[in-house]
Amino acid sequence: MAAKNNSVSILGILLIIALLGLNAYQWMNNSTLKKDFTEKTSEYQELEKANTQLNFEYESKLEELEGLRGNNQELNTKIDAQKLELTRQKKKITGLIWTEKELGKARQAMADLNTQADQYISEITNLKKANDELNGQNIVLTEQNSELSQEVAVNKERISNLDSARSVLVSQTEELSADNEELSTIVDMAEAIKINYIEAKGYAVNDDGSVKSKSRAKKVKMLRTCFTTETNMVVEAGDQDFYITYTSPSGQVLAVEDLGSGTLDNKLTGDKAQYTTVGSVEYDNSDMKACLDWRPNFQLSKGVYQVEIFNNGFSVGKGSFKLK
Repeated sequence: MAAKNNSVSILGILLIIALLGLNAYQWMNNSTLKKDFTEKTSEYQELEKANTQLNFEYESKLEELEGLRGNNQELNTKIDAQKLELTRQKKKITGLIWTEKELGKARQAMADLNTQADQYISEITNLKKANDELNGQNIVLTEQNSELSQEVAVNKERISNLDSARSVLVSQTEELSADNEELSTIVDMAEAIKINYIEAKGYAVNDDGSVKSKSRAKKVKMLRTCFTTETNMVVEAGDQDFYITYTSPSGQVLAVEDLGSGTLDNKLTGDKAQYTTVGSVEYDNSDMKACLDWRPNFQLSKGVYQVEIFNNGFSVGKGSFKLK
């Protein structure tokens, strides 16, 4: 009987040891699964962030290139070729991000896209030089027109021929003036400092002046937009004004004249554009980060807000943020 009881006891002990071993194995297995899940989530977030940046830069470049389109067929052909190349490069980078998961290569490829766009700005600079040459030709034609007018006064017998020649010169002058105006618009667009990245958030403002990021509309007392500029060697280094427009979820621009709001001339559309606030940034022709704050004197509503930044009369970047 005692031997039977001992056998039962030993069997019970072995069963307990087996259960403890099973629990330890399950605990270790769960820990491994949690670690793998955390790593996969972090990896996906990095991939999604890179893809979001790629889409923003791609759309920004397409918008910039399309904004340069004019009546010059050669220039338009170059723009179309550049857009096709950007589309091809984007498809390649997307593959690096989602298929090969090569973030390092993807970021380098995105940097190459920006370099490619900078090279195109160089071509616009050459067009500016061509514009200067057209101005010189315009002066010569104006002088010739004046000489012909004097000849008309001196010799009435040549009035008919001289009037005909003058009409031709006037027509050429008008054509050159139109080309000059078009090229000037392109030059102005090239001198606009484009934005690579925009981040807008709401903040609470404490009594001591410190601020803290908030996502609930009722707690937001200040809007802050931080952005990163592109390198632009066309524009002169120095203070540059950046105009920020906040559009509410209802589609209304947030504007309070006493808080620095106003209107600017949109050189691309020719219309007046309303802006919320403006700030000056010391630009040194390189990629740089800046932040501009605006404190509304009214309660903000819930929903998605649109943010748009203007420089030199052109829209140079867009973004959005949400308040709960």
